[in-house]
Amino acid sequence: MAICQFCRVSFKSDLAVRQHQVQSTSRCHQKYNIWWKELWMARRARRTSLEARTSAHDLSIDAMDVDGPESNISEDISHLAATYGEEKLPFQAVRDEQILCGAEIHGPFQSEEEWELAKWLIKNVGHTQAEKFLKLPIVQTRVKPSFHNKDAFLGAIDTLPSGVDWQCQDIQMTGDVPDQDGNLSVEHLELWFRNPLECIRELLSNPAFKDVLKYAPERHFADKNKDAQVTSEMWTGEWWWDLQQRLPEGATIAPVILSSDKTKLSQFRGDKSAWPVYLTIGNIAKDVRRKASSHATVLVAYLPVPKLDCFGDKTRPAVKYQLFHHCMKTILATVASAGRTGKEMACADGFVRAIWPIIAAYVADYPEQCLVACCMENRCPMCQVPPDQRGAHVPHAKRDMQETLSLLADQSRGTETPETKARFKELGLRRILPPFWHDLPFADVFRWFTPDLLHQLHKGVFKDHLVKWTTALVGEDELDARFRSMSGITGLRHFSHGISMVSQWTGSEHKEMEKVFLGLVMGRVDDQVIRTIRAVIDFIYLASLQSHTTQTLAALRQALDDFHTHKHIFLELGARTQGHFNIPKIHSMEHYVALIELFGSADGFNTESPERLHIDYAKDAYRASNRKDYLLQMVVWLRRQEAVDRYSIYLEWCQRGAIDAQELVLASREDADSDDAAAATLVSPSANPSLPAVIQYNIPARHPPALRGISATDIIEHQQASRFLTSLQTFLRGHGSSFIPRTIDTFDLYARYTVYLPSIPATGSRHLKNIIRATPPVAAHGRVRTQPAHLDFALVRTGEINQHTAGTPLEGLRVAHVRVIFSLPHHYPKLAEHPLAYVEWFTPLARLDPASGLYLVSPSTRMHAPYGEVITLDRLVRNCHLTPNFGREADSRWTTDNVTEECRSFYLNPYSDMHMFCTFRAHQYGCL
Repeated sequence: MAICQFCRVSFKSDLAVRQHQVQSTSRCHQKYNIWWKELWMARRARRTSLEARTSAHDLSIDAMDVDGPESNISEDISHLAATYGEEKLPFQAVRDEQILCGAEIHGPFQSEEEWELAKWLIKNVGHTQAEKFLKLPIVQTRVKPSFHNKDAFLGAIDTLPSGVDWQCQDIQMTGDVPDQDGNLSVEHLELWFRNPLECIRELLSNPAFKDVLKYAPERHFADKNKDAQVTSEMWTGEWWWDLQQRLPEGATIAPVILSSDKTKLSQFRGDKSAWPVYLTIGNIAKDVRRKASSHATVLVAYLPVPKLDCFGDKTRPAVKYQLFHHCMKTILATVASAGRTGKEMACADGFVRAIWPIIAAYVADYPEQCLVACCMENRCPMCQVPPDQRGAHVPHAKRDMQETLSLLADQSRGTETPETKARFKELGLRRILPPFWHDLPFADVFRWFTPDLLHQLHKGVFKDHLVKWTTALVGEDELDARFRSMSGITGLRHFSHGISMVSQWTGSEHKEMEKVFLGLVMGRVDDQVIRTIRAVIDFIYLASLQSHTTQTLAALRQALDDFHTHKHIFLELGARTQGHFNIPKIHSMEHYVALIELFGSADGFNTESPERLHIDYAKDAYRASNRKDYLLQMVVWLRRQEAVDRYSIYLEWCQRGAIDAQELVLASREDADSDDAAAATLVSPSANPSLPAVIQYNIPARHPPALRGISATDIIEHQQASRFLTSLQTFLRGHGSSFIPRTIDTFDLYARYTVYLPSIPATGSRHLKNIIRATPPVAAHGRVRTQPAHLDFALVRTGEINQHTAGTPLEGLRVAHVRVIFSLPHHYPKLAEHPLAYVEWFTPLARLDPASGLYLVSPSTRMHAPYGEVITLDRLVRNCHLTPNFGREADSRWTTDNVTEECRSFYLNPYSDMHMFCTFRAHQYGCL
């Protein structure tokens, strides 16, 4: 029950109280407005008092040690990212207007319920269906929304505060092909775009990003001696640091990240396409930028996709290139202007800063990179490598922007000399003048092109090349047989039909193949092939890390060196028939280390993000149109979608308390210069390997009904736990009990055990849930087929000494086969706080294959029987994947269901997930 604070009348809910207070006929309406205005005046008074204290505050920052996993050392460089007073944010302006006008917080909608209905309709229902829905008798008589038809509903949506307006520029292209009357043909095009500078302003002022925005560069280190620098977010890269020194004192950089990718709209028939251009800023944390739902990446334009039939076949390609650059120059005009002088903008923390928007990166696939760089597609858009030397592991000079502009100008004016003409051809340039980047301040186009993990590595180097060459050596049938009989764990895809018949692959399928590919071909191919495959997969995994240190970047270089050292084996064995490695995607690997050092880890610039945005901003928008003059309809549809998304964020901001949020901004004024407003040097010591790790795990509070009261005989038979009772007796005896288990005893079992892996910078906070299964077989019943047992392998902590792993992150770990997870029956003595597990040990981690770097393990025995032991559940660290040792030819009797029992030796797979990779390959502590 809710009570109005003015008249003390009771209402059903807080929503009903708000509706009562904003009604103009209510006596409480005037009191409500007076109360709000007094609250605003009190806030302003507190602001004045706090500003007076802040002006006298000493901005010097002392070095300090912070307890915890990292030490934080800040430097007194408060001249970076200075603040210039405060300004009301857009959401505050909206709320102020509502208060002064006595309007309801939900705008044109009568209640929170009606707003939720409107949001559902605009997100899920088309125009025709919305009209039918609103005219249903049950909706009109019971729901009674304030909008009675589609037009009223869309009109209400259109009154919501909108973002940056769209504008359309008509482009007239006069061709060189005459029409029937002898006149030159003309084609009219439309460029739809919005002001990117205003989009940047909107991103910086969005309160949803307040806690994930940075305004100045930082340097992080993994050790107190500052020998191991950490590179992760864009503000830890050298690009930001270098540019900050070239700008006026107090400047705040907004690194602009552009991306574009032409995409097909029509399915099955038609040739409708769209060419979206997206924008985000490097001030926002990369894990937020990657999420489409965060709206941290903004659609700023639809480039025209013309046919240009008015031009001949010879001139049409050059005209298309020139058109692209003309459109991009038009779009970025305001950014170019602001990048020269700076622009004051209110940021999400309420402070005003002088923002310098500078184009930092351009995320695109290889053809669009060449289009932006004005070079042929048989050249590198970043360096001057000759087209026939792209497969060589040799550094080449970077392309020079001024030289390129000079050569393009000479070609345009017809003033080239034999030397400049030869140089133009040597660089493989296209005749485009002026390129859109020629006058962008502080921009170097040949440093824009960030690593493309999806197209260059997963799809390119791995799937299109490495898998193809290896298949030629292994054989399709043999490779398929190995994929079909591969052992499994939770989260690992099983290719039940092999891979040879798959015609279309996704990025996630490429990654799943990479997890097992090295172990899959062991025993079948030459050691040099193994070393080459290992180098490529190590490179891909290292490049995919979300946080790098000096050591991981050195490992990335070494993996590239190893690949080029051994790659010739594919030519010698005839797997690569062209006789060379002049492949653009292989050459792109040469630039990864330098680009990561410049801009931060590669996951912040992956082309998977723009491809995901195509669904919302292109394909869904096109489906909402009638396919005629579709760009205009797409823009209107997007404006409404964004208005609803924006208003949803506004309502969340209001519910958190706009007044309280602003007071927090003012209260934090004293810390503004020592936190986000200043560049910082942060130091984090390495984890101490001698400290025991705390394992967080989860197990069901109750046993599944089907796993209660299972006899020891059934456990031994169905879960292959031959030493279960003997090991249990040993466990009881070790805890001081002489109780003797019997075969007729019944146990309550668990089907799985969930471990939560630690969140580490290299892997991020996703995919931390790790499941270890010990599921008995399930007999067929009804339409459900027989399900085999799922008994996973796990890494288990032991107290034994292993000289091969001493002093490494693997110290104290051993592989075991988890057969049973159970609780002791009620009549047993209670000897352990945790549930128990019966495991069968594998041999210690001692045999390391030199070519692959994989540990070879096999079931351990005692007295010619499996070496089993009952242990407490907290000793299970995580699951692990063992790849069967297939040998020269896979055993035809092996299947994915029986291979873990039939195979007698396995390779421990370090690629099953990023935590395993960081432990086994990157040798990082704290991953388990």
